[in-house]
Amino acid sequence: MISNNKTMRLKIFQKRLLELEIKAAVLILSRDIFYYTGTAQPCILVVTQNDYFLIVRRALDFVLNETWIDNSKILKNGSFKEILLKLIELGINKGHLGLELDVIPAELFLKIMSIFSGFKPVNISEEIMIQRMKKDQEEIDLIRAACNIMKAGQQRVLEVLSEGMTELELAAEVEYAHRKAGHEGILSMRNFDFYISRGPLSSGENLFKVSGFSNTITGIGLSPAVPAGPSLRKIKSGDIIVVDIPTCYQGYHSDETRTYVLGKACAEVTDLFKALRDISDNVMAYLRDGIKCSELFGIACSCARRLGVEDYFLGLAPRKGNFIGHGIGLDANEPPILFEKSDFVLRSNFTITIEIHLTHPEHGAVKLEDMVLIKENGCEILSVTEREMFLV
Repeated sequence: MISNNKTMRLKIFQKRLLELEIKAAVLILSRDIFYYTGTAQPCILVVTQNDYFLIVRRALDFVLNETWIDNSKILKNGSFKEILLKLIELGINKGHLGLELDVIPAELFLKIMSIFSGFKPVNISEEIMIQRMKKDQEEIDLIRAACNIMKAGQQRVLEVLSEGMTELELAAEVEYAHRKAGHEGILSMRNFDFYISRGPLSSGENLFKVSGFSNTITGIGLSPAVPAGPSLRKIKSGDIIVVDIPTCYQGYHSDETRTYVLGKACAEVTDLFKALRDISDNVMAYLRDGIKCSELFGIACSCARRLGVEDYFLGLAPRKGNFIGHGIGLDANEPPILFEKSDFVLRSNFTITIEIHLTHPEHGAVKLEDMVLIKENGCEILSVTEREMFLV
């Protein structure tokens, strides 16, 4: 049985601080604070090897209603200088200080270190993300709910897709269906300066145009200001349409891609998707606790080679992709990333995507992305939308 004791999250984190000889960690990112405390209100979470406290900057009434931590650990207001004084009271006045160095603004970092001058900063984000990879039962249930919301959007494509509508109009229909089904309307990404629309949607010749955001199907967007996502291109009969618009439910994401054809698919596109489905199925047949990311990538490559689609696998040269999936949870893209050269070992209760596309230089691109829960001796597909290419 997967534990649901959320208070254990801080205890596990404290154990790692002790093992790494980190005296204290100061967390400011809302996703991390939410993971450990249950609130995303403006707060600072301070964790030592033996204690913790939550500084509430605003909305104390919300925090008291939302959090599962002991109310005696909640402090109203407080500055970084006051945090330092609190640590000194606990006998901590020097040593390693854990900070989320991958996301903390430079100006704030300099301010913190001018106050904590006796400490040496270390990046604690990797430890947080490793802990967040393994999901408890409640997290898995929330991700399942996000997957159910996802299906409402995919179903909407079948209902409204028609010749002459723009990519933007189709995306709006999908997003509206998601929202009505309970999608919170955000797409959280732990990346500096990462901006995109609500998610990629691309069709026709746009499938060959890959923006610099990622080596996958991105769409071209509405302008150079946001060069990814749906465009004003009008969809035509015979077009392939790839829909990859994530959902979020109570903070947890689903990321799923389905491929559609308006009208009849030519034999080459049908065969291309069949090969894609075979590659995805092959990868999932080997997916289980203990397998390395690089091993899965190698399995996908070998299958593509055997099926004669190696040149189309993950796009066309020189813009071929280098991953076949990623972790997912409180962020839409989380570690682990299923890179070609990553020896990271996947474990039970990780939620990941298996995300693969094939691009033919003449006939376009097809993509299949599924939500998957890793188990001890296999995996469970969490996506509820049929894993087919839909003809509309």
